[in-house]
Amino acid sequence: MNSSIQKLEWDSNFFGVTIGRITAPKLTETEIDPLLDSARCAGFECLYFEANPNDPRTVTAVERRNFQLVDVRVVLEHPFDDRPAPVPRYPIPADLLVTPPQNGDRAQLVDIAVQIGHTSRFAFDTRLARRCADLYRVWIENSCNGFADAVLVARWADPGEPAGLISCTLREGWGHIQLAGVAAAHRQRGVGTGLVQAALDWTRAEGGHGMQVVTQARNVPAQRLYQQMGFFTRSMTLYYHKWL
Repeated sequence: MNSSIQKLEWDSNFFGVTIGRITAPKLTETEIDPLLDSARCAGFECLYFEANPNDPRTVTAVERRNFQLVDVRVVLEHPFDDRPAPVPRYPIPADLLVTPPQNGDRAQLVDIAVQIGHTSRFAFDTRLARRCADLYRVWIENSCNGFADAVLVARWADPGEPAGLISCTLREGWGHIQLAGVAAAHRQRGVGTGLVQAALDWTRAEGGHGMQVVTQARNVPAQRLYQQMGFFTRSMTLYYHKWL
């Protein structure tokens, strides 16, 4: 197998097809065809590839070979420095609570997680979209079972049912938001503001020196929320799927 291809065991098992990731940061016209031939010989059915949008040779090479652009991946970063805190468009309501998950929350958390998946790259690949909802169900269940370092749930004081969720990890001093979403019926009411602020507070309490989050360029509401909370764009990449 070509050393520039890494098999993704979890993705392969979950989606039921053999999936790999192209690890090379760049692909030239002379390199790409032998790599694809090697992948086919090794039994791969789908390859993921993340490309630098400022590398026209790579972008041209993969698009000529029908790589499907499924996502523009945006990484935003909030370093904990002395900058003044911005004023978000939707302030945190006085009757909004942010707590760990409670007994009885599971069904609502799964519904919110499935809604989060609607903007993911898996939803924009017709061959994987059929399992996108299942992926996000598994993701939130795993997060609540220890996959995340913290899962926080936003709820109104009355009646108390979940309105949104956010899950976080801490790695090498940086907090990372894994999943974040607000139920459709509760948007534009400050729920997202409360969740992101709670995640920032959690990271500070854990000794982190900043926080990062990955979102999609198509998800403008999420980007606007994070920017209003003090995040700024760190990087952007083009995410492709190639079916063989």
